[in-house]
This record gives sequence, C-alpha cells and structure tokens, in this order.
Amino acid sequence: MDETGELTPTDDFDSFQVDIRGKNDEAWRALASTLEGYVLRDGVAPADSGKTDADGQLHFPTDGRKLTPGLYLVLGSRHTQGGQRYDPMPFMVMLPTQDTERNAWVYDVLVSPKFEASAIPDTPSAITRKVLKVWDDAGSEKDRPTEVTVQLLRDGAVYDTVTLSAGNGWSHTWSGLDDSCTWTVVEKACEGYTVRVEREGITFVMTNTYAAEIPDDPTPEAPLPPDPAKPTPSGPTLPQTGQVWWPVPLLLMTGLLLLAVGLFRRRTTGDEG
Repeated sequence: MDETGELTPTDDFDSFQVDIRGKNDEAWRALASTLEGYVLRDGVAPADSGKTDADGQLHFPTDGRKLTPGLYLVLGSRHTQGGQRYDPMPFMVMLPTQDTERNAWVYDVLVSPKFEASAIPDTPSAITRKVLKVWDDAGSEKDRPTEVTVQLLRDGAVYDTVTLSAGNGWSHTWSGLDDSCTWTVVEKACEGYTVRVEREGITFVMTNTYAAEIPDDPTPEAPLPPDPAKPTPSGPTLPQTGQVWWPVPLLLMTGLLLLAVGLFRRRTTGDEG
C-alpha cells in the first residue's frame, strides 16, 4: 500500500491467478482459502511469524520486525489438545484499517481467528477428498482449455497430481487418505482464467472465471478524507510503522504465518473476527 492507499501485488503473489477485486466476506474467505494452497506449495516466506503465549495471544510485529501497510494473509498450523485437533482457517487482514466515523487510520488491529475442531480418532482412519471443476465463462466456452492440472497437497507438500477434463466430468476423488494429515488442492496456471478454491465438506470446488468477464471496478474506493481539524494535505499519508496484535483463543495455534499480498482495495478487519 502506498501513501495514497493504493494497493499492488507483491512479487511473491503477482503470479497467482486469483481475482483480487472481491470485497464481501465470501470473496475474502475464498481468496484466503485459494492463496493458502499456493503459499504452502511454493514455500512463500512469511513477513513475520510466531507462537501464541500462555494467554493465547500473539503480537505482531515480533523481535524488531516492522509491518508495512498492505493486505496480509494469515495462516496457522494445527494444534492438538485434550483429544481434539484445531485447524485455524486462513483469513485476510488489512493494515491499517479505517475508522470511518473518526476519519482515522487504525493500526492496533484485533482479530480472533476461526477454526475447525474435530475429535482425534482412537485408531488410524482413512478419509476421502474430492475436487470439482466449475467453469464461469458463459459465452466464452471456445476459449476454455481441454484439461487442467490439479495438485493435492498433504501438509503443504504435493502428494498427487491429476488432470481434469470433460472426459472425467471435470472431477476426481481421492480415497484412503491419512486422516491425521491436512489436505488441500491447488491448480496449475490456467491461462486466461482466474481461480477460486472453496471447500464444501469433503469437496474442493475449484471455480475458473474467464478473465475477460471480470469488469474493471468503475467506482474505486476513495482514500479517507483528512481530519477537518488539521491542515488539508494532498492525500492521506500513512505512517510506515505501527504495532498490530491479534489475541487468539488459548493455545489454538502453534504458529502463525503472516504473508503480505497487495490488493486493489482496502478492507477493515472487523469482518474477519
């Protein structure tokens, strides 16, 4: 994010073919879910990381690091306790957020991550995962590729690679997977399309949208107006440092990866709590 509030992709995220124009809760959840797979597969280095303390809190930045303005993807690793396992859901956080009532930039961001809890089975068990390809390209079917390559990740590493096509109904099922591992899917680049990955039960729904069908936003959000009590600058100026912290549920996560990705819009983090 520059001093006027405009966002651009960082080098680590620029190659990912995702739609970064979404603004509602559903769009941001889908963006985080999609980016998670790419980040894990490609080993994108975190801007900052750490573990929750005895009170279940983690404060960023850590150990002399600095966070610059922008949009961040937050990932957490699985934690097990009391016969349960807790898988934190990935989410997006904008730094700074906006206080529209006070016309102010807010750098102290508080977020409580959501998570999925499940009982640890007494005996090892096998699970099934599916992937389903959905095309959002009405009227442009002629430009659709005849096949796409999908990778299944086990704990972030590539476990299997499959090809989806009309011949297999643009779908695939993996059976006999280790239930003690975490599983997700990513798609290799599909030229001319953006991709969105959302999990519905045991199925990963992978939607490809024809890029030409994504309209430019005609009404970009304007920067915050300056404080009326202060001299009017040419545009809002963002401080380059600030303390940001996320208390999380007690011992929920063994670690967080904070990864920067620039988008074209701002977003408050209240929707991510």
